[in-house]
Amino acid sequence: MTQLESDLRMAFRERASRVHASPRVLAADYRPRTRNVRPRLALAVGLATAAGAAAATLTLTGGAGKAFAGWTPLPTTPNTEQLAAADAYCAANIPWPKLPLQLSEARGPFTFEVYSDGTSNDFCTTGPSFANASGWTTSTPMTAPAGQLFLWSEHTTTDSGPAFTFIIARAGDGVSAAGLTLQDGSDVTATVENGWVVAWWPGTEQMTSAQLTTPSGVQTQAFRTGVCATHSCTGEPHGGAPDGDPDGG
Repeated sequence: MTQLESDLRMAFRERASRVHASPRVLAADYRPRTRNVRPRLALAVGLATAAGAAAATLTLTGGAGKAFAGWTPLPTTPNTEQLAAADAYCAANIPWPKLPLQLSEARGPFTFEVYSDGTSNDFCTTGPSFANASGWTTSTPMTAPAGQLFLWSEHTTTDSGPAFTFIIARAGDGVSAAGLTLQDGSDVTATVENGWVVAWWPGTEQMTSAQLTTPSGVQTQAFRTGVCATHSCTGEPHGGAPDGDPDGG
């Protein structure tokens, strides 16, 4: 079992006990089930910066620069071969095969996919420097308040290489786009599809806020930092309402 799997298992059990403390949820199986994790060699190429990005971007140095070469703060359009390779890896390694694909995003050569039927959920990451597949289950589908995010997980992992951080969230009704601000002031644009929100970035910086595009305009949802360190945070206490008060997501 990898550190990522151990942390996810602990986080989802903690989530069930703190936020959804009902017998049905507490009886849910939150164990990450991973079939195979295959680290790959990093591509030692230069970092490609997304064209036209006006926001501040992360600076990669040393080993991180090599491991995440090609990563961009904005999602990119994957080519056919990249998608086919990601789909093949995920189909062979996710805990619950044949779930509907809900979200697929690329950042340079890296691909992140989410599969879910509402209660069984898989996520799968592939790229030149790492590949991982894991998942979790819930008793009932989880939803977010309209115009807000429900933060399923914010997790920092090394996964056999330099550290990177990712978030998985559900989007409430009306959220069509999400821009994330990190502790160091860097901006990362998330992918929003089918009510799911995904983003990841090299390093250990936590998300401090999300700028959410809604029918009534752009709303800011605040997230408290300093409580997650290098472990998962789900909902409370890291989740925050637009006024910054924690509300579980």
